[in-house]
Amino acid sequence: MGTRNFKKPVFLSLKQSGVASYRVDNAADALDYLKRFWSSPRTIEYRRAYAICLSALDNLGSAESARAYLIAAAERAGVLYRLHDRLGPRRSRTDARA
Repeated sequence: MGTRNFKKPVFLSLKQSGVASYRVDNAADALDYLKRFWSSPRTIEYRRAYAICLSALDNLGSAESARAYLIAAAERAGVLYRLHDRLGPRRSRTDARA
């Protein structure tokens, strides 16, 4: 069973709490989230992410492929947690001078 870590973790929203996020470091974490916390419809993106994560665990696919499919499914469902979305728009250096 392959549990190679992703190069960068993925953070997914936990809809129940509204503020918390779930850190996904590898395909096993991704499957845990997909099974336990996924509250959106199980679209084709969800099913692809699930299948690719299973393949990664069986060493039939790469960890980075699993990460990419997870991100695609999470973006479609609106559960991809992006820090900058929570902080609001970033100000540029020229904005700070004004």
